Amino acid sequence: MLTIIVRTITVAFQHAADKAAENGNLTALSWLHVSSLFLQAMRIAIPAVIVAISVGTSEVQGLLNAIPEVVTSGLNIAGGMIVVVGYAMVINMMRAGYLMPFFYLGFVTAAFTNFNLVALGVIGAVMAILYIQLSPKYNRVAGAPAQAAGNNDLDNELD
Repeated sequence: MLTIIVRTITVAFQHAADKAAENGNLTALSWLHVSSLFLQAMRIAIPAVIVAISVGTSEVQGLLNAIPEVVTSGLNIAGGMIVVVGYAMVINMMRAGYLMPFFYLGFVTAAFTNFNLVALGVIGAVMAILYIQLSPKYNRVAGAPAQAAGNNDLDNELD
């Protein structure tokens, strides 16, 4: 019920955000998106807080301990499969041969070092910046801008 109410309200927020975007009001647009995100977060947080207040942690821990080991190990295996499927989707979507050396280098770095995800992300960002700066594809010098035709009287007066 709470989900239906919140999603109905956020639809109205998104229509208002469309109008704000048409009018070029970026402050209202940003406020509307953050507000709808906040409502979606509250849709999850409110029931969680109610459960946390009404039921103690020992009862919740007891429920978690009552789950059979077969189920929890199966969920762990499924969680690992989700990661593998995610990697497969990334590889399938990339299909850019010139990026594959970076992809393999990232896997090797992650496998043979104890870097956390933040460190790996920073290394990847630095390598991407270096690649863009050193690649001739992205390092073309822009030519001189073309001169506009002198048909505009105001433009001719300003020259």
